[in-house]
Amino acid sequence: MKREVWVEKVIPALILFSLWLDGWFFPLILLPIVYVLLVEKRSLGWLGLSRHGLRSSTVISVLIVFVLSGIYHPIFLYYLPHMLQQGTMDLYKVFLDVVHYPVYEEITYRSFALAHFAELDRQYLSTRNIIANLSQSLLFLIIHKHHFSVPLVLIPVFLLGLLNGFLFLRTRNICGCIVSHSALNSFGLLLRYL
Repeated sequence: MKREVWVEKVIPALILFSLWLDGWFFPLILLPIVYVLLVEKRSLGWLGLSRHGLRSSTVISVLIVFVLSGIYHPIFLYYLPHMLQQGTMDLYKVFLDVVHYPVYEEITYRSFALAHFAELDRQYLSTRNIIANLSQSLLFLIIHKHHFSVPLVLIPVFLLGLLNGFLFLRTRNICGCIVSHSALNSFGLLLRYL
């Protein structure tokens, strides 16, 4: 197998798989960043960490939050008794849900996965990009197995992955994806604990 295939497809797939297996270990977020910088010798802008597309990414992310909050709210009310039994909120849980998981998951699934497996030089709705986006959305859905006991909650989780994937493919900026993910997780925490 050619070195190019190993560097651009095989090793990124292994990195994505390792990130998919274990999302709580904080330093793992550095793995795709270090790989892109040192092995592929690309800039952080290639992962969508730049000012390019920042404004449109942020504006669209606000729309995503409003749409998904509207979908999530009635689902939350349906599962209210179950949600209230999930324990108390502490600062560490808030940090994980509002900061760590949005950054970790958006860089892993939207930024790293789509940068390697979608065709970024094509229209964001090309067949390959739709397949790559659906694939990363399904991986994103599966890591939220803690929601399997409340299956309707999986609808906004899947839609967040899908819409943020299209957002990243359209703007090539990950910041809006992080904002929408963080805001939706915050909304869920507010509903659950207030």
